[in-house]
Amino acid sequence: MKKRIVIFLALVSSFLCSRSQELTTEITEITDHGIYYSNSNGNLFVGLDYSESLDGNNWHDAEATGMIVYQAAAHGSFEVPVLLLSQQYPKLFFRTKVSESTIGTWIPYSGDIPQFVSHDYIDLDKIEYVSKFRSGSGHDYSDDYETCRSMKHYYHPNSSVPDWTSVNIYSPVDGTVVDLSVSNGTRVTIQSSLNPAYQFIIFHAEILPEIIKGYEVTAGEHIGNHANNSTISDIAVRIFTLHDGMPKQQLVSYFDVMTDSLFSDYQARGLQNRADAIISAEDRENDPLNCNGEEFQLTEGETMHPDGGFGSLANKFYLNEP
Repeated sequence: MKKRIVIFLALVSSFLCSRSQELTTEITEITDHGIYYSNSNGNLFVGLDYSESLDGNNWHDAEATGMIVYQAAAHGSFEVPVLLLSQQYPKLFFRTKVSESTIGTWIPYSGDIPQFVSHDYIDLDKIEYVSKFRSGSGHDYSDDYETCRSMKHYYHPNSSVPDWTSVNIYSPVDGTVVDLSVSNGTRVTIQSSLNPAYQFIIFHAEILPEIIKGYEVTAGEHIGNHANNSTISDIAVRIFTLHDGMPKQQLVSYFDVMTDSLFSDYQARGLQNRADAIISAEDRENDPLNCNGEEFQLTEGETMHPDGGFGSLANKFYLNEP
């Protein structure tokens, strides 16, 4: 039996956010399912950073991942699947940080979503179909407001594209690369400069050498290619919101943030309305999916949808030939 070794480093991190007192925090315990911490006092925002290595600037900052909570007490914990992560990483390091004000950029929760993305993130001419927002395609990818649904879009290349690495990937917005993570290629997180609470997460890319953490991108800039033929490109749009003063992550459809000009490219391929790319929250609640962890599962007597996804609703839409 292969032995798995996981090394954790509990680091003390502090922010001087008060003239009279230096705020401090420390990790006190790591279990199979969580990270426990103790702060110098209560009523603080607490962030959790992590890294697979201490070499270089490899930290995944809480400001980029959204692993931030408001803690009224001086003690608390983050729910982290440590045991599961130990099967993927030989080493992991954690550190906490605290502040009297929000860590990172957060905006009040609102149903008003600006349409500001005018450049597509992918070679649309090479795409055959796209999964719908809240679909039963792939795996559970949900936010702090909804559960058990795929709140992103998968883009599947045409059969005429034998080499999926020929599919170019672009930055959809002006912004900054705030996080890079290895995941069957590289998962790239770009923070919008126009709307800093908005992030664009592009999965499974083979990025160009110059695309590093902190790199400033421009809308439409080529940042790499799809990683390989074993996985499908996907994109998520995340908003850091404050709901009753509490930090919560909200996922919205990529089609919600497109300008009319960009959406017209999809209309030219046969998609009539933005709503045709989205399963509404009400429709999803009326056709709930079953999840075991991040995996969708069939309930007794249930069968897969003819399009290969879960649930009784259509999970994808096809595009006409360009």
